[in-house]
Amino acid sequence: MAIKGGKEDLELRGEGGHVRLIIPQRLRGKDLRLESRGFLEKASGILKDASVVVDLKGSGWDRGDILSVVESILLPVGASVLSWSPEEEDVRSWMKREGFALYLSGTEEKARMQPRPLVESLVIDESLRSGRKIDHDGDIMILGNVNEGAEVFAGRSVVVVGRLRGLAHAGLTGPEEAFIVSGQFEASQVRIGDRISYMDEHCAWWGKTVSMKVVGGSIVVREIVL
Repeated sequence: MAIKGGKEDLELRGEGGHVRLIIPQRLRGKDLRLESRGFLEKASGILKDASVVVDLKGSGWDRGDILSVVESILLPVGASVLSWSPEEEDVRSWMKREGFALYLSGTEEKARMQPRPLVESLVIDESLRSGRKIDHDGDIMILGNVNEGAEVFAGRSVVVVGRLRGLAHAGLTGPEEAFIVSGQFEASQVRIGDRISYMDEHCAWWGKTVSMKVVGGSIVVREIVL
């Protein structure tokens, strides 16, 4: 099954238990509502409540483009994104950082299932100021605070001995086993793998010592009583 218009138009293909939506480069940066109207007239029956892998062809896709895809094509038919498949590596990189679920090819999926080599933990013996960014494939331990505006990206787990106010993103390469620990939690969001949880000062664990991990597809927070 395939639905498409002319050359370089929106295209829909069936793939087992999901469908694949292919969006050409020429539609990047445009309001997709007019472009998608005729397409949805033909494809709404297939897209309705479907799980979709979204192919983004070409380069330069940004957050505004992604929002346009969701609002113009997916939301009107109740479709949900199973994963995103950007063609350009730079787009794939920022989407991974932002916690988007990315499509893995058969080779990538096989590689992900292989035992990963042991990577030494990175220990930072100071606080991170706003604008500082730490990126490491293994575990990261901060022997200080992560201030608002600082960012920590870890392949595995993140431990902040002091106050966590900036962004902590754990599990970039191993979300199943990753966790985040904070000595004093005051962050507006945390990320583990492709999961994101938003917080504010009214949550029960604000200002407390906590651990977080993914359980049943959601980030679960547990207070640590010392």
